Amino acid sequence: MKKITVREIMKLGPCYTKEQVKALIGEGKTPLEILDLPISKNDKFWLLLRSDYIPERQLHLLACNFAQEVAYLNPDPRVQAAIDSKRLWVDNKITDEELEKAADAAYAAVRTATDAAACAANAANAATYAATYAAYAATYAAYAATYAADVDIETKQIEMVKQIFIDMGVTK
Repeated sequence: MKKITVREIMKLGPCYTKEQVKALIGEGKTPLEILDLPISKNDKFWLLLRSDYIPERQLHLLACNFAQEVAYLNPDPRVQAAIDSKRLWVDNKITDEELEKAADAAYAAVRTATDAAACAANAANAATYAATYAAYAATYAAYAATYAADVDIETKQIEMVKQIFIDMGVTK
């Protein structure tokens, strides 16, 4: 995989200035190098969790993995059902309509839960949507983990994304 350049990042409309981006990545960095930058996980995921860099199927499954990490915080069966449904959908075993019903059910679980449980349900709900929602699933999972005092969740999420790039043959 080629290095990601300042020009590519600026086309995406980051909250950083061109000078800040250049200071961070110079002439370009690989995704693995970007994951090691001293910026927030959300900024890293905003850039990297796109089909430009990770195939859509893997993004969908990554969103499921993010949600699965915190699903235990919400015992509502609709939360796990949404994650399971998304995995089935990725494998073409259920229809778009069936996935939408699971997403609606996960969202209903959000409305009946509080704090960590609501965030866990939001992570599952986000996982059921488009691959570009992988970052939202990660964010909600991180919120849920914060409520549960699981300080390792960001590290786990970064490691999950790193592994995808390593499996794709990306090196530093």
